[in-house]
Parts: sequence; C-alpha cells; structure tokens
Amino acid sequence: MSLRALTEFIQRQTEAAEIQSIESGRGLWLPPDAGAEVGEMMSARTPAELTASVVELRNLMPGGDLFHNAVLALLCGSLVENGADAGGAIDATLELLVRQLDAFAERPDAEVLAASRLSFPAAMTMLSRSRETRKRWRERPDVMERLDELEDNDFVPFFLREIFTLHDDFEILLLDPKNRRAFRFRLIAVRDRLYHAYALLQDALLRHAGPGYLDAEPVDPDAVNYARNTGLDYSDPGAWERIRDHQRFNFAYPGGLFMPGSASPLELPQLDGIPFLVVEPKLTHFGWQPSNMYPVLHEALRASAELIEELDPAAAEGLLARCGLA
Repeated sequence: MSLRALTEFIQRQTEAAEIQSIESGRGLWLPPDAGAEVGEMMSARTPAELTASVVELRNLMPGGDLFHNAVLALLCGSLVENGADAGGAIDATLELLVRQLDAFAERPDAEVLAASRLSFPAAMTMLSRSRETRKRWRERPDVMERLDELEDNDFVPFFLREIFTLHDDFEILLLDPKNRRAFRFRLIAVRDRLYHAYALLQDALLRHAGPGYLDAEPVDPDAVNYARNTGLDYSDPGAWERIRDHQRFNFAYPGGLFMPGSASPLELPQLDGIPFLVVEPKLTHFGWQPSNMYPVLHEALRASAELIEELDPAAAEGLLARCGLA
C-alpha cells in the first residue's frame, strides 16, 4: 500500500508538540493522513498481511530521526502483538535500541527520553517472541556494555537489561547418584539466577520420573505457572506476590552441600562442556518468592525446561564415576 503521508511525516524533523504529547500521557500523535494510513495497516487480518505491513514500516526507518524511527518501531511492535512475525523488523528495532542507548550516554534530553518510551516496549515485544534473535543478540558484547554503563541511572528499565541476560537452549545435566540415573534438559528463556532453573527443572524431572521421585513432595502448580509465565491472571498481578516456591530436591555439585539459587547458570561445573548438577533427596528447606527472584518481564515470554533424553545406564554410570559419585 502507499504510505506517502507517513513517509513525509517520518522524514520531517521531530517537533516539540510530538514530544509533549508523549510526556503528557496523551500518546502518539500522527497527522490525520498518516494516521489513516496506519489505521489501514492495523486493520490487516492475516499474519502474512500484518507481517508485510511490518516490513513496509521497517523500510522507512533509514529516513527518520531517533524519535520518528521509534514511532515506526512502536507501530511494528503493535503489529507483532496482533500476529505479525517479529522477524520482519526485530533487527532494525534492536539497531535502533543501540542508537537509543548511545543517545542516553551522550544527550539524555526530552526527545531521547520520549523516544525510549516507544522503542523500549517495541524491543521487548519482539525479543519476547524470538528465541533465536535473543541468542544472537546475547552474543553482542556492545549491547551489554551499553546497558552496564547505564545501569545506575533511571533511563533504562530493569526488564530491558534482564531480557538480554536470558539463557536460551541452555543444556544441563542432572545426575542422580542414589538411583544411578542421568538426565539431559534444555532450558529456554531462563533467568540468570538458578532459582528460576530449579523451579522449572524440579517440575520437569517429576513429570518424567514420576511422583515422589527422590522422596520429593509435589510441586505447586501456581509456582510452576509463574516460572513458565503461563496461565497467569494479568488483571491481578498482586496475587503473584503471594506465590512461594522451594526446592523439592537438593541441587548440589560434587563435594558441595548445595548450589545457591542466587548463582548464575554460568557458574555451574561442566562435563564435556555441558553444565551439570547433582540431584539428591532434599536435605534442607530453601524457599524463595518467585516474583522477587524472577519477576515477569513480558506477557509473551515463555520459559521452560525440556527433557532432551534420559541417558542409558552405562552412560549415566560413566558420568557419575567421573564426578566421584561411584
């Protein structure tokens, strides 16, 4: 479709009234003709039509200043919320995010702050839906360097930094010396604190090995749903603060009493390059508040622990022996 009015608007320099509209809470202002074009795009019904609109908006980004590009990113994010493929604009949106972070470091003025109120939610909307993009951008040290540099100010929200520290397709071994078994799991969208991994792993292990495995008590379905970010009532977030969870097993490393839940998955010992934990009957009660340890970042972000395989007995014995657990 023709986007003549929107293109002309994007190519103009941002005006003070546009910034004031965001600052006052009135929301995004568009000229009537440009607004009509956007309305037509938003009325698309199929994912293919929505994604085509995202690509059209993305292609306008080279022509705008920081704020107007943030307007385009927000419109793309709205289309993604309605069913468009996030891949249509996610890299352009994240490159804009880098520009945004650089601008905060250099000149955190009203225009930069207003632009962030548009670009940050757009980036979160897309990253929450694209595991492969999260993995790819997690490997870019320049992004984390910028986020670290800005950590002490109030410009960059907590949730934005957190999404760049998620662990996706993170493989982990659980070794059970009591029953001489070993399990390999894949963690997706897991936070950089083992409390989150424990909540997901103990549920996944009990679903595979059966109730009462290693004398474990049942998991709390509400706590599991919170850890996965599924089935939550977003009309009452205050209820999430009442959820509590605790370890059903003792998660440890060879020679240690337990592995602290506050540690990062990157701190785990490894076997042949794969992080591992020893899982045993619970020794001591360790509890936590999920909404404090891994608060929800975005409605669309789903976390999970998936069983890849249970190793055959010979392989399990070999790994246990290598860890001194023979």
